[in-house]
Amino acid sequence: MTSREGSLEAPTRHPIEWKAPEYLDEPKILAEAERIFDICHGCRRCVSLCNTFPTLFDLVDATESGEVEGVPKEKYWDVVDQCYLCDLC
Repeated sequence: MTSREGSLEAPTRHPIEWKAPEYLDEPKILAEAERIFDICHGCRRCVSLCNTFPTLFDLVDATESGEVEGVPKEKYWDVVDQCYLCDLC
């Protein structure tokens, strides 16, 4: 098995089921965003390449716990608005 970590291969694009009713289910969207933000907060590999990271880190730093789960869910949209779908994460 080969590892794609650090490879020069293009990222794999997975189909998005945008016509499915679950696509617009806000609790599922927020749960997925929290999962992704938690990974990003721990990784930081792309921090200098994307405006999403300073936005996310400022929100996390403003929490008492210093963790993603402390960020108010309504602030998630501030982070999402910075994403330009580069696929680096």
